[in-house]
Amino acid sequence: MAVHKDASLLPEAQRLQGIVARADFTIAKVGISGTKALMEKLYGYGGLPRKPLPPIEPEAFEALWAHPHVQDIVKSERELSGKSAS
Repeated sequence: MAVHKDASLLPEAQRLQGIVARADFTIAKVGISGTKALMEKLYGYGGLPRKPLPPIEPEAFEALWAHPHVQDIVKSERELSGKSAS
């Protein structure tokens, strides 16, 4: 693991860690079904959870997708990877 001694990088690292932590907290609440649905929407894989887990309800997924924590991490990832925000 690389250790950076440039203290000017710390505020941005802390900002990104905050985004990741908030998204993790929000996504963890929807469990495996919600996480798999997000993976499907974002990356085209994930699919439905194995039984006995039910799939996430469409309304619950829409609320998850629209949640500011989820949108913040999606936006940040796209910015860092150079992809558009669509």
